[in-house]
Amino acid sequence: MAFVPSGTGGYDDLVRNATVIVVGGTEMSVASLDDVVRSKEAAGRPKDIAVLPALERHARDVREMGDDPKPSTEETLRARE
Repeated sequence: MAFVPSGTGGYDDLVRNATVIVVGGTEMSVASLDDVVRSKEAAGRPKDIAVLPALERHARDVREMGDDPKPSTEETLRARE
């Protein structure tokens, strides 16, 4: 059984906007904040609804500051080499 978070098409959907990070020498893809918000909205569980205001506020602040936490495709590919 594959894990498909609510409101998403699974891995292929989420990896498009993911950021590659390195933790302990291991590269991993992390879902974008917008995709996390989308999934929590779709899940609609009380614990997801409870964190939405903070996540949405943070996403808005990031957009307003002009910081794009998602690296360019070239940076992502280079990070995977």
